[in-house]
Amino acid sequence: MAVTPTQYQAVVGLAGHVDHGKTALIEALTGMITARPHEQQLGMTQDLGFAHFQDDHGNTIGVVDVPGHERYLRNMVAGVWHLNVLLLVVAADEGWMPMTTSHLDVAHAMGIEDIVVCINKRDKVSAEQLAEIEDQVLEQVMERSGLLPEIVTVSALKKDNIEALRQLLIDTVQVNIARHKVIASANNDEIAVLESATDPLMYIDRVFVVNGIGTVLTGTLAQGRLAIGDKVRCHPSNLIGTVRSIQAYHQQLTSVSATCRVAVNIKGVGRKDIGRGQLITGINQQITLRDQCIVRLTKTATKLKVKKQRQVEVAMGTWHGTARLSYIPNTELARLVFEKPIPLLFGQRLAMIQKGGSGLQHGAEVVWTDYIFGYQKRRLYDVLNNLPQQLQPQSQRQMLLVLQGYFECADADFKACEQQTYIAPFCFDSQWLADMSHQIETLLGAGIAMASAELCSRLRINDAVIELIMQRLKQQDKVHLSYGKWCIGQGDNEDDLPQDALNILHQIRQFGKAGLELNKVKVVGGKKWLRQLSHQKYITALDENIYFDMGIYLDLVKAVIADHQPHDRITMTDIKDRTGLSRKYSIPLANRMEKDGWVKRDNDERIILKAWH
Repeated sequence: MAVTPTQYQAVVGLAGHVDHGKTALIEALTGMITARPHEQQLGMTQDLGFAHFQDDHGNTIGVVDVPGHERYLRNMVAGVWHLNVLLLVVAADEGWMPMTTSHLDVAHAMGIEDIVVCINKRDKVSAEQLAEIEDQVLEQVMERSGLLPEIVTVSALKKDNIEALRQLLIDTVQVNIARHKVIASANNDEIAVLESATDPLMYIDRVFVVNGIGTVLTGTLAQGRLAIGDKVRCHPSNLIGTVRSIQAYHQQLTSVSATCRVAVNIKGVGRKDIGRGQLITGINQQITLRDQCIVRLTKTATKLKVKKQRQVEVAMGTWHGTARLSYIPNTELARLVFEKPIPLLFGQRLAMIQKGGSGLQHGAEVVWTDYIFGYQKRRLYDVLNNLPQQLQPQSQRQMLLVLQGYFECADADFKACEQQTYIAPFCFDSQWLADMSHQIETLLGAGIAMASAELCSRLRINDAVIELIMQRLKQQDKVHLSYGKWCIGQGDNEDDLPQDALNILHQIRQFGKAGLELNKVKVVGGKKWLRQLSHQKYITALDENIYFDMGIYLDLVKAVIADHQPHDRITMTDIKDRTGLSRKYSIPLANRMEKDGWVKRDNDERIILKAWH
């Protein structure tokens, strides 16, 4: 089972029924006592305890001791949310217990694939009894998880066979790490792992203040790397701090990599501002804060027969809180609605526990966090329900390609696969991009100019995606932008104007029918750009102080002319009513229309000179 030793860091978690000897086992294995004084007096671990040991090559393996009592099941989730290996402890003189089942179920629900079973207190039973316990344990683990565990028997108090346990843990950790390296390598050959894979990810399990140092956060660094001087962000508080010092396994370090138990001194974050359950990430990582999500159920309690809406407690990382659970019919999906927005990650494992109780109701993994339009729901549920059994980073991208035709990827080194087109920061399914481009050309080819916002609404596509597609079509001379709307074919493109001119044009369009009045608004660049934009007919001056966007002006002209024919007469009251403008603006509008040859003044009336086409 041994693997060629390499540099690595790993974390093992101990779980099992109360008083089955987990804390004593850790002391025998590491020489460290994880129980706090009050826990030693109770004879029961209440919260997470931490220790570590090293293999023969100097690699450090962290050890997390999780509570065995049912009241602390949520703390148990906090301890196993990111482990390389679970060590499930069973006392030989008591055998498999209800909380052993609960701990195994939670660990399996949280995605732990490598389980070692340690039968402790073997000195208290006969060889025949020990063999019976081994059979019982093997049967329970295989039945409940489908995994075939390695089993070792020891006596922690007598330090009997501890070295065999130690070596078995080392071998299992090395196999776990080697397997995940193979998976990561395969992912790189396909679509590449998520760009955030090297960014830090750590749920906080403790926060305290050290005199002369400041706020210290502890947790398991599950992903990426932390170094002194790094900026980090806390979610959901959105606080930003700087890493001032790092300690791992009683050593001061300048940097640390996953997977590792770590204590980090953060400058700029106060003890009262953050707490257990918050998520620490790199400052630029894209983390979704949502008050609801869709999850895929991976494990369901056998006694849970009726799938109806209910309140549940959700444990995720070191966070736990309540949520409303609603099942999505005819799928293995469910919706969770939380009391307030929390950070959510694709593929993140979570456990749902009976509210106020200790029984695991479901294990699940997050598969969707965005808003869902009504027309999307059925197709979305079909796609989510057919995701691969083992979610990988590329699973989310493949899902988005099937569902919407594109996904976002800000990685500068990203390389699109065959049948994909990358236009930073989006990667498109090439066929979807061709079909959508053709659909846009067909829409505009009908003679109707459309703004980007109109196209977004009509095609139900992200505005940033529409902009990329339109710019691509513009470069191919298939469309051009005129008066804020896209038109078919070649032509002058207003978005090619200098930035100062574009800023003024945007400013005028924001005023709409109110117009831009020079005596009320400061214009960057002054009249130089106003004259240039007027000359290019992007805007028009009703008089020397009032400017309208040309598109708005033409809409007003159309409203005035409407169904009139040449030689028809209209009054200023007609113009005011048809345009909805005040007299202050309707008179300058009529004068502008006269200059442009639309009407001719005859005393208090205007004579139509040409019809609207």
